[in-house]
Amino acid sequence: MPAIDPGTILPNLIIGVLAVVAGIPIVINRRTLFRSTVRNLRAMNRGSSGAIARLSSPFWVGAVGIAFIAIGALMIAGAVVGIAQLSA
Repeated sequence: MPAIDPGTILPNLIIGVLAVVAGIPIVINRRTLFRSTVRNLRAMNRGSSGAIARLSSPFWVGAVGIAFIAIGALMIAGAVVGIAQLSA
């Protein structure tokens, strides 16, 4: 495995934790977030909000939340591997 640059350990750890912490409420509140997004789009442009509401669903909002959690977990894992390489 290639060596991880020590300068990237702390940023990966901080942003990874923030991504996981942000992803959990997105998954939990996906229906509310979807409804508020459609409502806000309806206030701005009535034609496109109907199309977005028909083509999209709360599932995709949850998928974005899961992607946040997965990316955060990968960043945290990279930081842990970097710490292990640095200490060895």
